[in-house]
Amino acid sequence: HDMAAEQGIPIIEDACHALGAKYKGEITGNCRFSDMTVFSFHPVKHIATGEGGAVTTNNKGLYEKMKMFSTHGITKNDLINEPAGEWYYEMQFLGYNYRMTDIQAALGISQLKKLNAFIERRREIAAIYNETFKENSYFDIPPEREYASSSYHLYPIRLKDQYKDRKKEIFSTLRKNGLGVQVHYIPIYLQPYYQDLGYKKGLCPNSEDFYQREISIPVYPAMTDKDIESVISILLDTFKDHS
Repeated sequence: HDMAAEQGIPIIEDACHALGAKYKGEITGNCRFSDMTVFSFHPVKHIATGEGGAVTTNNKGLYEKMKMFSTHGITKNDLINEPAGEWYYEMQFLGYNYRMTDIQAALGISQLKKLNAFIERRREIAAIYNETFKENSYFDIPPEREYASSSYHLYPIRLKDQYKDRKKEIFSTLRKNGLGVQVHYIPIYLQPYYQDLGYKKGLCPNSEDFYQREISIPVYPAMTDKDIESVISILLDTFKDHS
């Protein structure tokens, strides 16, 4: 961040999967290592407002600019022209209608009060997975560095070499056996829109390798211990059947 600041390059931190996580003792969103941090409140994230999200920053100028962006670029402050009356406002740049409704905000505030409990349960589930799967021969579990604390929006497993070419088959079997797995994510430049712009497969080999191996298994606060046992059982039995 300091290096970027010296060059005048802003850093926008994508923390849509990391609400409540910590890095080197710093809570995600305090902008210690960025100029802005972006969060998502989509229904499957740590807290939900139906849709929408939030941006945090310690920069007052960016804060004021983002507020204007969220309301069509309109303001009644720091006017460019002489006001015609008390009703006067200005659209100073092209903005958008990104205003969250009061109902959504109320839901988000109520959810925020439960965030610590939500994250605690996610970490409990992840700890059970980590202990159960730590020596399995089918897939690798997500690492957590000693200087970080994940809030486990996802629990992505990575198939070992002998299984990565059979991901489609394994994924389909897991779904057929009742396990709600998903893949996060397809590298964005492999999407048709970016392919049409000239981006080619092979651009980011590490991302493509991760995509070839990754399967996300369920992790959410409402999971019961019985649910966790079911996930573990279905997952291991499926891999045994494909060995």
